[in-house]
Amino acid sequence: MLGNDDDQQQPLDQRADSRRNRLRLVSAARKLVAEKGIEVTAAEIAAAADVGVATLYRRFGSKEALIRDILIDGISEVEMAADTALVDTDAWRGFCTFFSFFSQTQVVNQGIAEYLSAAAAISAQEEAEYHGQLLSKLQQIVRRAHESGALRPDVTWQDIVLLSRASVAAGHCLGVDAPADQWQRTCALIIDGLQATHPSPLPVV
Repeated sequence: MLGNDDDQQQPLDQRADSRRNRLRLVSAARKLVAEKGIEVTAAEIAAAADVGVATLYRRFGSKEALIRDILIDGISEVEMAADTALVDTDAWRGFCTFFSFFSQTQVVNQGIAEYLSAAAAISAQEEAEYHGQLLSKLQQIVRRAHESGALRPDVTWQDIVLLSRASVAAGHCLGVDAPADQWQRTCALIIDGLQATHPSPLPVV
């Protein structure tokens, strides 16, 4: 989604410079959206990419279009993790791997967390397309885990969606600051509560 046919209409030197600027903007946007969320400004992105704001608008049309592409790319990575889980011969292992990846993604990428919770910066049609694909795969992952007998039968896919966000707001409470890898312990605790038997040891943080 991050390609541009305008590059083909420019001289070679201008085309190369244009592509470099585009890559800088994409890289800067990914970093800032992950750190600050979708409310990052066009000026912040352009400054981080060391280009002018006009270059951002010329290359992408709007800040929202650039961020939308970044978010959709991020969701595609989560979908690929879901695909990997669905072909795992061990349904429970696939479930755990996906749940951990899904949770970690929302912890380390503020933009993805906001996108999933509010569907901001995208149209209703895009929300249905991209959220629908991910939800369908998540439902299949949960169904496989149920059928294997490893996942508690009273746990729904809706539970899993909401539990995946448990680590997002776990940064500070009552003067306690969570370490960078706290999400791993949180996931391990959640997974232990989800499985029918045999809890696993918590990761050391």
